[in-house]
Amino acid sequence: MDKNNIIGIFLIGLLLIGYTWYTQPSEEELRARKAEREKAEAAEKDAAEAAAPFNESADLSDPQNRAEIAEIDSAAAAQITGREAEERRRKYGVLASAATGEEEFFTVRNERFEVTFTNKGGVPAEARLLKYNTYEGDPLMLFAKDRHSLGYFFTYPSLGRLHTGDFYFSVQTGKTEVLGDDRTQVVYTLATEDGRRIENIYTITGRDHDIGFETKFYNTGGIVTEPALRWELSGARLEKSVEAERNNSTVFYKEEGKSRDYLSESGSDDEQISNHLEWVAFKQNFFSAILMKEEGGAPFGKNAKLETRPYEEKNSADTLTQYYFAEIPASESGFKGRLFLGPNDFRTLRSYGMDIDRTINLGWGIFGWVNRFLVIPIFDWLEKFGISYGIIILILTIIIKTILAPLTWKNYLSSARMRVLKPEIDALNEKFKDADPMKKQQATMDLYRKTGVSPFAGCLPMLIQLPILYAMFRFFPNAIQLRQQSFLWADDLSSYDSIASLPFHIPAYGDHVSLFTLLMAASTFFYTMFNSSNMPTQTQPGMPNMKVIMYIFPFMMLFFFNSFASGLSYYYFLANLVSIIQMVLIKNFLIDEEKIKAKIAENKKKRGKLGKSKFQKKLEEMAKQRGK
Repeated sequence: MDKNNIIGIFLIGLLLIGYTWYTQPSEEELRARKAEREKAEAAEKDAAEAAAPFNESADLSDPQNRAEIAEIDSAAAAQITGREAEERRRKYGVLASAATGEEEFFTVRNERFEVTFTNKGGVPAEARLLKYNTYEGDPLMLFAKDRHSLGYFFTYPSLGRLHTGDFYFSVQTGKTEVLGDDRTQVVYTLATEDGRRIENIYTITGRDHDIGFETKFYNTGGIVTEPALRWELSGARLEKSVEAERNNSTVFYKEEGKSRDYLSESGSDDEQISNHLEWVAFKQNFFSAILMKEEGGAPFGKNAKLETRPYEEKNSADTLTQYYFAEIPASESGFKGRLFLGPNDFRTLRSYGMDIDRTINLGWGIFGWVNRFLVIPIFDWLEKFGISYGIIILILTIIIKTILAPLTWKNYLSSARMRVLKPEIDALNEKFKDADPMKKQQATMDLYRKTGVSPFAGCLPMLIQLPILYAMFRFFPNAIQLRQQSFLWADDLSSYDSIASLPFHIPAYGDHVSLFTLLMAASTFFYTMFNSSNMPTQTQPGMPNMKVIMYIFPFMMLFFFNSFASGLSYYYFLANLVSIIQMVLIKNFLIDEEKIKAKIAENKKKRGKLGKSKFQKKLEEMAKQRGK
């Protein structure tokens, strides 16, 4: 450090010391400040002591005391109100006057639902579906005041990010009840002190499941910026099985130009959609709230944010099932769409187009086609007769098994041929048990070629029947027609049946016993037993024994289906019974194994002189190459 630096630091220090000495208060100023502080403290103490007799122990029957109390309270309230008004003015600017008010509700009912609107935010606060109840028998609230939020976030210059839910709208109402083709409108308006306004316009018609929902921003260009509609809902328990309800509840959506998609049904999930949205659905097990674009109208904005998460299970009747969230950018001129409030009924949702019916998970690809074009049309036709749903499932089973009868016949005929040929196959297995496996395979294939029997002939009919089996697995748990419909001991065909409650919980099984599941597993066991005689004996070491696996499968079904829809277990039980009856009829009246033996012998004579098949030649060529 040189001489100039030292001199500079010394001079700065002198300046600081001089400034501190010059600005410190004098003794007189210190005494004056102390006196003012003591005076203020004494005034506060006197005021508290003066108010105490009136607020705590004063005789309120004395008019004079009541008047003095009112005067004190009025002065305090005025002071508080003044501070609040100033705070609101600072926070909300020209919207300050709309930030105070009293919440008021207005209810409109049509043939489908009852919607209650609130002036705080000018939005639907509550929606009740009129033709449905919860499993406990209570009114079915699709969403309620304390678990639903809908409104716009927007940026206002110098005020920051605001939400319409913080303000009280004025309202212009119409009818409180609309029927048939009648319609009514409810209009909520938020007006600023400088003449700008936001309007929420709702249109309700008599028999529709949806509400017209339009928001208009008037004279707000450059003022109301970056508007985004935020929608949140917490689904409450509506069904018998909370577990099934959670597993079938999530956010579905459709991007413009793409097929419908959805967030996880088994855990928390979120997604930011870069494309335009055509609709977003908060799907519960059998009911949905769906915000969709107008038919033929413009889609919603880009970069929507979606989120869902399941609530932890609680042992109470009002258990929350799923949390739903959507934030959709809106245009600075407004927002226009429709809000669907109703059941997940296939034909109802299909009438809206845009793949909205695919919020009902009927299966992908061919499985969904089977449900849409075979199962649902038959079920709807049977429903018109007004018979019990248990009988409808019985008739549906018979119709479907009758349609599949030719395949069943083909499968059993192939099994009969294999059964007739089984002694010769066993003889080959014994002959080549110590030989090269390739030689045994060649000999077996040569036997199949000569006899005209194909071991794979029964596979194709079975594969064709698989889509129907899986389609039913998707149809029954999602068929709202079965909801709360009883049959025999089952009180709800859309949920599990229970003939006994266990005092403990068995992992992967539950705390109840489903009789339909027991019957289904037992019928599967007997069907397997009758059918397994057609299977060749497993002789290759190291290979799984298919018969053992088939006998284990019915036992596994007890665990897998115990908490599933009783209508599904009932259908599989009936299908097994019909299959057993068909098997007995075919075996005793339609299949003549002596004729099959004769046909096989005739084929041996005709085909014995034929050369090797291309497939057999290929196998031998592969064997030779492996030998090299």
